[in-house]
Order: sequence, then C-alpha cells, then structure tokens
Amino acid sequence: MKRGLNIIWLIFSGAFVLLFSLWMSGPGIAETNEPTYRLYFMIPFLVWLIGVFIQFYYKHFLFGFFVTLGATFFYVSLVIQAALL
Repeated sequence: MKRGLNIIWLIFSGAFVLLFSLWMSGPGIAETNEPTYRLYFMIPFLVWLIGVFIQFYYKHFLFGFFVTLGATFFYVSLVIQAALL
C-alpha cells in the first residue's frame, strides 16, 4: 500500500512540476521577434527528478520524498502568490 501511494504521489507531483516548468521556461509574451527562453525554470524539474531517483534507495527514501516535496511546493507557492495579486 505504501509503495502504491508513493507511485501515485510521483505521478501527480511529476506532472505538476513538469507542466509548470515547461510553462515558466517558455518564451511567454514578447514584443520582439526573438523568443527568450528561461531555462533556469527547468531546475525545479531536475531537482524533482533527482528526488525521484533518491526515493528508490530504501535508506534515503525520506530525503528523496522531501526533495520532491520541495520542488512541488516551489510551484504551489508561486501559484498562491499569483492568485493573491
């Protein structure tokens, strides 16, 4: 049961982090013809991916869980801040 919940968490948080990473790193609305990509917004996805690999080692499961949780809450906090503006 615990392993199943972990897989469900990884699927939902991964989709959320990947979606927002791609959206935030895109060119956005620009008034010039040259698109500017902000690839540093892909860093939270890379951190999430590292957390996923760490979770599969039994000794470091909790550390990997908190790494994926941190990457997810980074985008959750950005959504909450945008909603409050």
